[in-house]
Amino acid sequence: MRHRHLGQVVVAIILVVSLAATAAVAAAAPKRRFVIATAGTAGALYPMGVAMAETINRHSDRFMASAESSAASVANLRNLHEGNVEWGIAQSEIATFAYNGQEIFKGREMKELRALFATVGSYFQVFVPASSPVRSIQDLKGKRVGVGQPGSGGEIDARMVLAHCGLDYKSVTPAFLTDAEMVDALRDGDLDAIMVTHPLRSAALIDLTTSFKVRMLSVDDPAFYASHPFFLQATVPAGTYDSVDVDVRTPFSRVIMFTTTGADFSDDDIYHLLDTIFSNREEWRTSHASVDRTVTLEAALDGIAVPLHPGAVKYFQDHGLTVPAELLPAR
Repeated sequence: MRHRHLGQVVVAIILVVSLAATAAVAAAAPKRRFVIATAGTAGALYPMGVAMAETINRHSDRFMASAESSAASVANLRNLHEGNVEWGIAQSEIATFAYNGQEIFKGREMKELRALFATVGSYFQVFVPASSPVRSIQDLKGKRVGVGQPGSGGEIDARMVLAHCGLDYKSVTPAFLTDAEMVDALRDGDLDAIMVTHPLRSAALIDLTTSFKVRMLSVDDPAFYASHPFFLQATVPAGTYDSVDVDVRTPFSRVIMFTTTGADFSDDDIYHLLDTIFSNREEWRTSHASVDRTVTLEAALDGIAVPLHPGAVKYFQDHGLTVPAELLPAR
């Protein structure tokens, strides 16, 4: 009996040591690192990305994330395609073009894109001096118009709106400038109008509207929204900006977080990461006012037009969201 008891003790010790060793190996296993590409440091997306990365790093036992500033949608999509980053944000309409190989992505469709969740919304906003005779997009014929940097999401949006109104870069004089340069040029009288795709009250637009009297032009033709389904018609409420005292109807799209099939995240990986992010929303929601207002689990599918990652499908279905059939990825 004594020998049997001693044998049981030895076996128990071996089991304890084995379990401890296994736990130590698991604890020592390195976390996978990945990059989240965001946008410029002045807006909502970079601080949101930083805060989400910090949440992942704080709570995930598998991953370490880092957020990087970038030139936003087009650059992020190209970097996702080339495998330079694992996650990245892009405006919904620009990602739709990339997925389908349209516009500047013509002949280079990115069928590997997979949506993860919707973030903040961006509004297409057109500003003219308050004293300008321009009252509509059509009135910009022959005018000097700031449209953003070449190939940027905002510049593509500007071309779409101009085209719908019967204009192009031959009927206006386009200025391919940064947001800050466009603001300065409008204020200095070097431009007649500027077109930007931003969240409301971005730093550049607050700079413009608190130092210079402006009006905004509406884009309210129902036919535009029917032919551009990735845009919703939204309202910029009166008083959003100084001197803008009427509601303005304008295109609105969501900025979506993406990964790719080539980034090699399993369904369980994505489920785990989304759960880590949305279960700890209190830690990142205050990164920017627009993030706090709009980036929620309930709105996570808004504006997405590219198939979801399968892990995201399962996560959202498990949390009570109905995933539209067109967002289900092909297996």
